[in-house]
Amino acid sequence: MPPRIPRRTLAARLGAAAAVLTLALTACGGSSGGKSGKQPGDGLTSATARTGGSLTVNIVTESRGLDPFTGTLSSVADYSRLNALYDVLVYGDAKTGQVKPQLAESLTTPDGGRTWKLVVRDGVKFSDGTVLDAAAVKFTWDRMADPAARSLYGSSLRGVTTRVVDARTLDISLAQVNARFDQVVAAHLAYVVSPTAYQKDPQGFARKPVGAGPFTLKEWVQGDHQTYVRNPGYWQPGKPYLDEVTFRTITDQQQSFNSVSTGGADMAITLDARNASAAKNAGFDVTEMALNGPGGVLFNMAKPPFDDPRARKALALALDPDAFTKMMYDGQVVTPKSLFAATSTQIDQAAVPPRTQDKAQAADLVRQLAADGKTLDFTLLMPASTNSSKTAEYLQQQWNLIPGISARVSTVEIGALTAKVLVNRDYQAVYYNIATPGEPLLWNTLHSGSPNNWLGYKSPAADAALEASRAATTPEALKTAYTKLAQVTADDVVMIPLQESITFTYAKPNRFGGLELTTGGAILMDRLGHTGS
Repeated sequence: MPPRIPRRTLAARLGAAAAVLTLALTACGGSSGGKSGKQPGDGLTSATARTGGSLTVNIVTESRGLDPFTGTLSSVADYSRLNALYDVLVYGDAKTGQVKPQLAESLTTPDGGRTWKLVVRDGVKFSDGTVLDAAAVKFTWDRMADPAARSLYGSSLRGVTTRVVDARTLDISLAQVNARFDQVVAAHLAYVVSPTAYQKDPQGFARKPVGAGPFTLKEWVQGDHQTYVRNPGYWQPGKPYLDEVTFRTITDQQQSFNSVSTGGADMAITLDARNASAAKNAGFDVTEMALNGPGGVLFNMAKPPFDDPRARKALALALDPDAFTKMMYDGQVVTPKSLFAATSTQIDQAAVPPRTQDKAQAADLVRQLAADGKTLDFTLLMPASTNSSKTAEYLQQQWNLIPGISARVSTVEIGALTAKVLVNRDYQAVYYNIATPGEPLLWNTLHSGSPNNWLGYKSPAADAALEASRAATTPEALKTAYTKLAQVTADDVVMIPLQESITFTYAKPNRFGGLELTTGGAILMDRLGHTGS
């Protein structure tokens, strides 16, 4: 039995758990490389939605809970569900990368990120008829920050204090400057619960949520589906367009594709590139949302063998990234070089050298380790998924060609993988995905002072770059800080980046329109609807 983890420590370690479903479902993601006579997503993003009708969406994972504290904030988990139930204070616009207001009228800082002011829209009500005001935001954030709540995202409120100024205004003070705090709110703090409903039944709220979103929960059949109906008191007149939305849980992506093909569902959200490629080839409308970060191999640097950077570098040198890309994606994607996507404009891509294969140097590093009495004998954790087997076979084969490397692969069910990696930190290497626009995932995962640093990574240079990124008040300063972070983590071989991270949304053509996504790949549910064609 693993040792019992104190509740405060457990809550802190779960702070990064939103990313795990991305981890578990993106081994072998990447660009779909599909062929189609039209641009992907033409219909979904450009067609005008009309009022009325229903929608059935296939999604990969079941919900742990439908509250902001335990819901899993991932494009293939609860992001879109919670958007439907709660709406969002602010969101990252996938087209521009900028944070935009929704339930909030504004979120601004007068001093470069030390303090912030949140102004809530006038006239917004929860579906129970109570008012969504600044006090409701404070209540939600205070509850989230309380270790007793065991919130997945409470760490995003460390060092944050709030004060209700008036009914619509919340003053926010940070212990450390963070000019990117609006991104933190968009990623982890955007959902507000009804204090009245929550206080009536704290234990049952996750099953009976009350928010101010465009929809309310009608039915939840565990492991099968959740059905939502239009909220008649929604704050935007004429919205949402849809009368009803059903999210069906289907983990098998071939089954999900087949159900859309045969009319059993209208739409699907997936990270499976081959699934999306099949949808393109079938003539479906397909939207690709490239997340700003790669998938690849990450290490537990708090214990052997990967506490020694030579071990990490040996594994990286044993692999040919271009050969991997050719094998997995027919060479149609650009291999990432760092923790940032190969297409990211947040860093100076030319400042990070490309990874190259050098088996002789890899073997030499293994000999150095052996001379110091260290063995490169380890297990790579992979999600239990048909999508990951080909990747696992390739990695294991290439590593074991180097004398002195003994690599095993262990496939683990998604829920168990979450606990093993993020909670108990009982792993050596894992196939993972760092998909983020920056805040708060990079800080949470990499800063030595973060309780969510499950990598066990400690680097003064990386800490300084992360702190500089939070202090940056211009795009140029932010790019400089992130470029330094990319360089440092590449030199330290924090990750062996292997693939792009992309969320795909697909549907039969010319049926739905108004699709708008956030930077996290979530659907803004108030805008989506039938086209009438």
